[in-house]
Amino acid sequence: GYYRAEVLGALASSLSLWALCGVLVYEAIMRLITPEPVQGPIVFVIASIGLVANLMMMRVLHPVQGENINMRAAYLHVLGDVLGSIGVILGGALLWWIQWYPIDPIITLLFSLGILYGSGRIIKESIVILMEATPSGVNPLKIEQDLLTVEGIEEVHDLHVWAVSNKKIALSAHLVGRNGHKVLNEAHRIIESNHGIQHMTLQFEDPEHFEPKYC
Repeated sequence: GYYRAEVLGALASSLSLWALCGVLVYEAIMRLITPEPVQGPIVFVIASIGLVANLMMMRVLHPVQGENINMRAAYLHVLGDVLGSIGVILGGALLWWIQWYPIDPIITLLFSLGILYGSGRIIKESIVILMEATPSGVNPLKIEQDLLTVEGIEEVHDLHVWAVSNKKIALSAHLVGRNGHKVLNEAHRIIESNHGIQHMTLQFEDPEHFEPKYC
């Protein structure tokens, strides 16, 4: 439930960046077709102020960017602003010295492409989590093979592995066999030790009495 809130936040943040980049790319193309005069000194000064502010924000977010996908999206947002500010500073300097106006939309296009690439990875990861796909780095077939090594387990089916958030993985499976409690304890241990998954639901079924229609 609430773990997904951070994923939705990251997805919304990244999609807003894509929308912004769409506007920037359109405006940049229009300015390449019809260059407009730009005041280099004003661009240079405002971008310099923006760079200082973004560097301060980046310093705050850097230690916590690995906590969850939403913080990483926020950090990426600020990093994009930092790179954009650097590009605008360089563009403002060139405009100030040589008044070559196409540099303004060219820098905008380069900046937008960089943001689209970085935020695209966040969008992909968010969609994978929301669609409950198997997380990257997790091999369900290997999990099944490991479970079948436990003495007493004859069959593994309805095995599902999904991410609740980017750092919380969940697993459910049906195990057919005998000696339920002893087998369950060993299955829990193997899944945690071999695959790092702690949140799991394992249903044990007697081979002579379970009903396949519920699987």
